[in-house]
Amino acid sequence: MEPRDYVARLRTQANDPGREEALRRDRRVRRLKIGLAAGAGVLLLGGFGYWLSDVTGERPPYEPFGAQTLHEEVWPLEWPYTPDMPFRNSPASGWADGADGIYTPVPLESGGLTAKEMTAVLDDVKTLLAETNASEDTLAGAEPAAALALLDPRGVDDAVRKDMVTRFDPQEVYLDENGIRTRGTMNYEVSAAGELVVHVDYSFVYALVRAEAGHEVVPGVPEVARIAVRRQFTVTSRGGKLVLGAYASEVANHDCSAPKDGHLHPLFAEGRWKAGRAATGTKVAMADLYAETRVLPAGPGHCVTPSGT
Repeated sequence: MEPRDYVARLRTQANDPGREEALRRDRRVRRLKIGLAAGAGVLLLGGFGYWLSDVTGERPPYEPFGAQTLHEEVWPLEWPYTPDMPFRNSPASGWADGADGIYTPVPLESGGLTAKEMTAVLDDVKTLLAETNASEDTLAGAEPAAALALLDPRGVDDAVRKDMVTRFDPQEVYLDENGIRTRGTMNYEVSAAGELVVHVDYSFVYALVRAEAGHEVVPGVPEVARIAVRRQFTVTSRGGKLVLGAYASEVANHDCSAPKDGHLHPLFAEGRWKAGRAATGTKVAMADLYAETRVLPAGPGHCVTPSGT
């Protein structure tokens, strides 16, 4: 375009009687857009502030505020577990399932005992562990009579005998289909008297669901609770029986205030959070269930507040 034409066009536009009205409309539209943008920003900040105060203030930390929008793998530790990921954030997630996680060592002939004889004893110890801690019938309340019969009754008092068995009240909870995670060690030695002595240190982590319809994490998805049981004991094979020696056990995420009715009562998210708060600032130590070298205090049924299950 020639400069003269461009100047003429500007003069024409300047003299246009509708130009001022068009400019006023344009300014109104821009002011409206700026106002709407500012209002949206205020609403967004206000909504975020309300969410933040809700999460950190009145809303308990164990109550999911957006479970349907987040992948469960990244949920906060305080949030409930579900059947989709019942062992979320737990070292037990990679453990073996149930009795498959109870491994017996391969024995070598020693101290006058054959490998076959030692294998029979080690298998009995595995049976004792499996039937008292990983049998679905036992967990639902059955008596593992055959397994307990492997023990010499003269070396086991009633309190220890009851404590060796893991049971849940079927009216309260049932085992989730993902079941149990198991890990531990079993080793042996032959004593100077020629008897096989077996040392056991095993942990079992259970995923449990309420038997009655209760709190749902999201619609149609029930909550899962975890209980962990650790057992350390020594048995000596003598006269065809297992003679119990040193014994210690520990249970975590169990309601320590529950009646001693022979059942373990798991704490769900709300109870777990309250138990953790009650332990804060007290002399109650948070127990690390997964510290493999930790030696439990002697005796049955120590109920502890776990650092995690």
